[in-house]
Amino acid sequence: MRRCAPALALILAACSQDVPLAQVPPVDWQAYYRAEGDRMEEETRHKRVACTFEDFIASPDYRHTRDMWRGAALEQYAPAQSRVEFLLDEQRGRLYIKDSVAMDFPICSGRIGGSETPVGKFRVTQKIREHRSNRYGVFMSKDGSRVVKRGVSAKDTPPPGTVFEGSDMPYWMRFNGPIGMHVGKVHRDTDSHGCVRVPEEAAAILFEKLEPGSGVIVR
Repeated sequence: MRRCAPALALILAACSQDVPLAQVPPVDWQAYYRAEGDRMEEETRHKRVACTFEDFIASPDYRHTRDMWRGAALEQYAPAQSRVEFLLDEQRGRLYIKDSVAMDFPICSGRIGGSETPVGKFRVTQKIREHRSNRYGVFMSKDGSRVVKRGVSAKDTPPPGTVFEGSDMPYWMRFNGPIGMHVGKVHRDTDSHGCVRVPEEAAAILFEKLEPGSGVIVR
C-alpha cells in the first residue's frame, strides 16, 4: 500500500475508530500536497529513461540548443570505424562509432562571406593536445602582461612594443590543410575563420575517440 502523509494518516485513523473530527488536529493541506509532489517527483526521477536520438533531433530547439546527446556507442573505441560529421546548416556535430550515433553536440563553423568551412570528405591528419594558431590571435605587450589588441592576424603589423601570440586551440585535430576542429567559443552560428569550434567537453571526447585516419565529413 502506498505510504500516506502523516496528516492524512491521522484522519484515516480517526475515521476508522469513530473519533470526532473536531478532536483531530487541523491538516496543513498545502504542505501535504507539496510533500506528495516531492515524493512523486523523486519516484519519477529514478524511472526516467533517456530520450532517444530521434526525440533529441526532433525537438524544435535542436538547431539552437547547446545540449549534448550521448549514446551507448560512446562506450566503444574503434578509431578506424569512427567518423565525425559536421552539419553546417544545423550547426551541430555527430560522432559515429561503428555506424551508431555516439554523440551529438553544438559547433561553430566558418563565418559566411569568405571564411566558410569547406564541405567534403576528409580524414584526421594531426592531433595536438595543446595547440596555438599560427594565423590568428592577439597582440601582447612584450612582457606578456596585457593584451593590446584582439582578433588580429599574424600578417597584421604589430603596434610598437607588442608581439603576436596565437589563439589557444586545445584538442586540435587537423583534417583539411589549415582547417581543423578544436575547443573554442560556440555562438550557435557561423563565426570562426574556417575551423570548427567545439565545446571543451565534446572536444575532449572527440580527441579520445578519433585518431589520424578517422573520417571527417562536412556537409
